[in-house]
Amino acid sequence: MKDLSIITINYRSWDKLSRCLDSLVAISASYFSFEVIVVDNCSQDGKLTEFRQKYPQFTFLLNKGNYGFANGNNLGAANASGKYLLFLNPDTIVSEKALLAMLDQAKVSRANSIISCRQIRENSSEDKPYGLFPSPISLTGWTRALAKLLNILTIPVQNERFILPDWVSGSVMMMSKTSFNAIGKWNERFWMYYEDVDFCKRAFDLGGVVFMLKNIVVTHRHGGSSRFDSETTALTKTEVNISRHEYISLHENGIKEVLIHTFLILNNLIFGFITAVPGLFLFFNKQLFTATRGYYKLLNYYFNAFLHDTWISPRSVMHPESYQLSNNLNKKLVTIGDKNP
Repeated sequence: MKDLSIITINYRSWDKLSRCLDSLVAISASYFSFEVIVVDNCSQDGKLTEFRQKYPQFTFLLNKGNYGFANGNNLGAANASGKYLLFLNPDTIVSEKALLAMLDQAKVSRANSIISCRQIRENSSEDKPYGLFPSPISLTGWTRALAKLLNILTIPVQNERFILPDWVSGSVMMMSKTSFNAIGKWNERFWMYYEDVDFCKRAFDLGGVVFMLKNIVVTHRHGGSSRFDSETTALTKTEVNISRHEYISLHENGIKEVLIHTFLILNNLIFGFITAVPGLFLFFNKQLFTATRGYYKLLNYYFNAFLHDTWISPRSVMHPESYQLSNNLNKKLVTIGDKNP
């Protein structure tokens, strides 16, 4: 059994993945053994074979479709042999020091705890890959700004060694495999965004603690697979709003849940409309037209959310329509198989 399994999800972010894997190749692993599992979420661009040949020491798995971050992570974890798991974005660069420090902390932390570390961008600016669980005052940018102005925004507890936030980004997240199974794996109702917040919330509910090490740094090049073009950008920005609704539906109930959903719908429709209108006339402006496309996707999501009575992303394998399409596809494959000799 390996000490550590490093799992990373790729979708057409090969250049950045290459830098990530090169940083892992450079690790001698004198103090721990590790394996690397790359799950390709069906990039379908012909580069998977090339990477398998370039990095024969690592394991590459081909997912059946682009079913999201949570789904890919669960596939990687199911094939992991390590006592500890590290979920790592493909647009990160890590060092042996960082891995060893997180592994040491994971070994002494209580059950169901999650370990991460500081992240910096390539220009050396500090990132903020952590936070507190969503609340009515932290769900949107303008409510957070107002709360900060009124000095009512809570900040995480910290000391000289680490910060203790409610959640850390799934871009760098370590835990024991035992804890991973106890927490309940990644929730595939999320396609992208908030699945890490949901995971940390479930760990917290089981008595786990989230540690972000202050003296350890990982470089993170944001947007590795979510900023290809205006269509992809509009899609991923819409998914932020979708996943916010899904998180609320899972962790709130009663009148509070209804009020928060209502607030988010009104907020997204009003502010989205303001930014979407200019793109109708200035469609040649990429940024403005992206906002227009995103607003259309949001309207379509809300229509289908009420139609199917679910906040789940339509791209998730857990969405009712996705389930039906999957069943239909399986039936077709069985039929085709029956016709073969």
